[in-house]
Amino acid sequence: MDVVVIGGGFGGLTCALALAKAGRSVLVLEQGNVLGGAFQSFRRRGQLMDTGFHYVGGVGEGEVMRPLIRFFGLENLPWQPLDDPFLDVFLKGHRYALHRGYDHFVDALAAEFPEDSHALRELVGLMREINEHIYESVLPGTTVQSNTLMAVSAKTYLETHISSPELRDVLCGQCFTTELTDELPLYSFLQSLNSFIQGAYRLKGGGDVLVNRLVEQIEAMGGRILTGKAVSRFEISDDGRITAVICEDGDTFAADTFISTLHPALTTDLIPECPQVRGIYRRRMHRLENTVGMFTVQLALKPGAVPYRNRNVAILENDDLWHASCGKDDKISNLLVHYNIPDNGAFATNIDLLTPMDWDSVREWEESKLGHRPDGYKAFKQQRAEECIALAQRYIPDLQGNIEQYWTSTPLTYRDYTSIPNGSSFGVRKSCNNLIGTVISPQTPFPNLFLAGQSLMLHGMLGTAMTSVKTCNLICGWNLLDGSC
Repeated sequence: MDVVVIGGGFGGLTCALALAKAGRSVLVLEQGNVLGGAFQSFRRRGQLMDTGFHYVGGVGEGEVMRPLIRFFGLENLPWQPLDDPFLDVFLKGHRYALHRGYDHFVDALAAEFPEDSHALRELVGLMREINEHIYESVLPGTTVQSNTLMAVSAKTYLETHISSPELRDVLCGQCFTTELTDELPLYSFLQSLNSFIQGAYRLKGGGDVLVNRLVEQIEAMGGRILTGKAVSRFEISDDGRITAVICEDGDTFAADTFISTLHPALTTDLIPECPQVRGIYRRRMHRLENTVGMFTVQLALKPGAVPYRNRNVAILENDDLWHASCGKDDKISNLLVHYNIPDNGAFATNIDLLTPMDWDSVREWEESKLGHRPDGYKAFKQQRAEECIALAQRYIPDLQGNIEQYWTSTPLTYRDYTSIPNGSSFGVRKSCNNLIGTVISPQTPFPNLFLAGQSLMLHGMLGTAMTSVKTCNLICGWNLLDGSC
């Protein structure tokens, strides 16, 4: 076997497919029984619901993620472009809109905030620059840290260049769920916003459609994928190379090269004591701070009662989005409302409500297991769900009286399904003031062990796919996207 990939989420599957396309024999090991990680879907009362895949930006022809979509064979999936505007932002009761297309985006916001029209055009100029150079970071020998916008605070930039506090908040409507901090790099903030302004899309059938397409291609190229295979440790040779992985069930898989898409701290836990990994490296990986998790309420609606909106809704009521607390006793004041694509197209069948939630909110129940949670945890989820529903109904009156049932998930749920520490939604928190410490290299102390996943460089589908290509480029020695050295 040429390569063993640990983790069958989006990062693991894209790594496996990239290497299979490069002619390598590949084996994917997934600890759970279902592939996809945060991209997996599930059914409740016959309705398809997504775990973490909701909508994505820039997948259309000529848009920023199109080269990755084409490379991974995902261009012919049932992508559904959102309407224009793609996002309604309700800021303290007033509705604003984010439009697709750079000029339309600027013109619509400049009409509301004429004093900042020049600043908006400068912001779009930065996005165009990001768009032009974004794939340079996947080349061997380059790193995202070298991008000057990674060392700039998004918050500081917005406060310095945009005079209206309301406009600064509106611009955060697209990404408040990814966690806004004082040290969030401007590059991370803008690359996400840029992709959605180019084009925002939902996927009919949800994340399962995407995962299944990746699996089909991997297997068609001779790759193998095994579920229920939790890796317990690496086996190391006397010359300092990884020779095999040993699973909890005792199965051993040898290979020339290994990729772990697990969180860096979890990968480090698989490495036994050895001269190659010093204590300082282990401590660094375990001290990495993670982004907060997510509380999700998934609503099943009465048939034919709630019109389907082919756009998302951001509700922002917090006075300070950059320091919004999301603990157990904090009022829910920020909410993203996502409509899943219905079969009939006219009326919504289920809707997701998402709001950030930190680990401390569920810490007291961290020792409990799925299906055996205590009553206190269930009561907490019910109370939080009712808060989310009440907030959503104030802005979407159609929901009142038309919710048949709902289901909830917390960071504890995400931890148990994906093994991500603290149920983090977007992996390691990046800091513009500490890029060396928070942007993780795919390379490790072992010459044949590599890392991948959204914790390394950039978050989300775009960032994860770019990291997969970066990792596989290092292994192959050339740029797989275009075949260049």
